[in-house]
Amino acid sequence: MVIELRTTDASATWRALITALSRLQGILEAEMKAETGMAMERYGILLMLAQAEGGAMRPSDLAEGLPITRSGTTRLVDRLEQDGLVERRSCESDGRGNLILLTREGQEIFREAGRVHLRGIDEHVGSQLTKDEMGELRRLLAKLTNVPEHTPPR
Repeated sequence: MVIELRTTDASATWRALITALSRLQGILEAEMKAETGMAMERYGILLMLAQAEGGAMRPSDLAEGLPITRSGTTRLVDRLEQDGLVERRSCESDGRGNLILLTREGQEIFREAGRVHLRGIDEHVGSQLTKDEMGELRRLLAKLTNVPEHTPPR
């Protein structure tokens, strides 16, 4: 039995966005795993650290930027540390917490994985859209990025 749902332009747009994102993420994740053996979550942490000011981040800041729980982030960072890709150092500015940063090996692995990821993005996104379309899509998505966060009522 099919349930008829009320749709709006916004809900149809949302569905198209989620469908495209899900499909592209699946393709890029499969390519990353096949070519580097690395899960996309691991690459995401390496990417965040590579782009961080000073090349280091607090664990809590890492967790905020990832679509996984804080405990999941901690476990992932622990495994990256065991694999020699990241290291923990004391935060010199306040002496309380730790900072996570890429090791030399982590930087090399990140560069290799980054080439795979960028090639995939160029192939699966860049080949489907013109430069003008990509610019327009960035502009439109930037508008959605500015939607205020909703705090559920208590």
